[in-house]
Amino acid sequence: MRRLIGEHIQLSTVLTPDLSGINADAGQISQLIMNLAVNARDAMPDGGRMTILTANATIDSSDPLVFSGLAPGNYVRLKFTDSGAGIPQEVVDRIFEPFFTTKDAGKGTGLGLATVFGIIKQSGGHIEVKSQQGAGTQFTIWLPSVQTEIGSEESVSDIAAGGNETVLLVEDEEAVRRIAKLALEPMAITCSKPAKRFPRSSRSRSMGRRSIWW
Repeated sequence: MRRLIGEHIQLSTVLTPDLSGINADAGQISQLIMNLAVNARDAMPDGGRMTILTANATIDSSDPLVFSGLAPGNYVRLKFTDSGAGIPQEVVDRIFEPFFTTKDAGKGTGLGLATVFGIIKQSGGHIEVKSQQGAGTQFTIWLPSVQTEIGSEESVSDIAAGGNETVLLVEDEEAVRRIAKLALEPMAITCSKPAKRFPRSSRSRSMGRRSIWW
């Protein structure tokens, strides 16, 4: 995380020690965190402060979040706060649209926050944004919590042991791409550069291995 955001940004974390578990893909959650960190970093080119908070939260039927589509129940809440420039109000409603970006050409594809939104919805969660120009931005995420242990070392090993799946990893931020690669390697997924993707993919299938293009 420090290498990703740079030394010019102060990073603070307030993490709940007894945080509940969630039923979500660990690699996707890592990508979610990295994408939000990159977004915060880009909002503070001259330095600033980024804070990450986690907590257990309960949503009841009277909570306003229910009207946003979040079902009552127990959740893990994740907050990302930065002291950056803030997001103009006319832009806030569009930041999760694929390919929408306010960055200069060549500095982003507009997929970072769209990916975050997709991961959260796929996990049955919800995200809210509060921002004020000149005062920073806060992303709050709710992910459904689980009380029982999800999976085990043996079951993860069984899942990773076979199959001929090929995964296409698309990420313009090199640091995030590298972290995603590291998260996938323990599952026997081989990474390949684009120029080598087709021959490597064919070879991987013949060897009963999975490969990832990046």
